[in-house]
Amino acid sequence: MIAMKLQGKTATAIIVYPNNKILLIKRSTPPFIGYWALPGGRAELGETAEHTAVREVKEETGLDVEIVRKVGEYHERGIQGGQEYDYYPVCFLVEPVCGEVKRQESEIAEVKLFGIDALPAVMAFVHAKMIKDYLSQERAKKTSAS
Repeated sequence: MIAMKLQGKTATAIIVYPNNKILLIKRSTPPFIGYWALPGGRAELGETAEHTAVREVKEETGLDVEIVRKVGEYHERGIQGGQEYDYYPVCFLVEPVCGEVKRQESEIAEVKLFGIDALPAVMAFVHAKMIKDYLSQERAKKTSAS
């Protein structure tokens, strides 16, 4: 039996740290319990994608961040854990401005830095693609700067 459908606009954030580490969160709420993901979530009524990304990062990790640039827009749908979903996430590259990492206990099981070349195998949504797109953009920037 499939529960109600989760749908709508969402925003995620890639937070890159020195030594090519990315901050990921492990979800503790359906439909992706136990999956690693970028911080982010659903947009509230009338909220821009940028505001959603900044708000969700703060709520889930305790960090204040600034948008650097948009990485891309995505669409993903499926069924996971008996929950149907149909999301339209926008992904941003952000940089931490202040704050200490502190997970949102009601939704997040764990917060951890991963090396870009050592990402976890179990990732939610299209987040692995978002990170791959970010890395491709970074390589293109370095190539054009040479």
